[in-house]
Amino acid sequence: MSAVNSALDLPLTPRVEGTDGACFIIAMGAYFSSKLISLAAGKCSMTDELEDRMVAKAEELTEQKRGDEAVAEANELAAIDPADAIVWFVKGKAHYVDAQYEEALACFSKAAEIERENAQIWHMMGYALISLGRLGEAEQALEYVKAMQPENCEAVCALGICQCMQSKQNDARLNFELAIAMNKPLSMAMLEHFHEKFFSVSKDAAAGTKALIERTLETIKIVR
Repeated sequence: MSAVNSALDLPLTPRVEGTDGACFIIAMGAYFSSKLISLAAGKCSMTDELEDRMVAKAEELTEQKRGDEAVAEANELAAIDPADAIVWFVKGKAHYVDAQYEEALACFSKAAEIERENAQIWHMMGYALISLGRLGEAEQALEYVKAMQPENCEAVCALGICQCMQSKQNDARLNFELAIAMNKPLSMAMLEHFHEKFFSVSKDAAAGTKALIERTLETIKIVR
């Protein structure tokens, strides 16, 4: 099954599951809430000026990490126009920065129901799934993003991290190499963050997983 088909076959109604450890959730939220993706305006159907202003306000609050205020603004937006993908995408990001990962995933799922093949939606859905410890589904989502946007360094590096967490070291290594070739500074920043916040302190991460991250970081430092 192709990466595209497997991701599009993911269940769009999130289920409640345990996490892979609090430190991993903190690492995911702290890094990715600062790297939020903007949904392409050309793909959305927003026409009302009031709604446009509300989207802008919710996005601004999200960027400022004012999660509770962003969620409140996004809730009003969803009540006005629940049929627009950007509404649910914006709402999902607001929940994400407020560390409400199940709610974020539910919103990204609704956005994907409306715009099924939008890679940016699946990118954020992948982050929410990782933050919930649903690594297999996150890998499928990020594989889809990689297939649709092979130049997306952040998604490729995140995919490698996700695979690393599942002890898929060969797959992870290949994606790290691709990401480094595309954008070495960004790849290094992501890997250093996760090494510091999760891999180096986690009691659950396998020794081989830690070693792969450390070797990759050392290689980047040597060749940069």
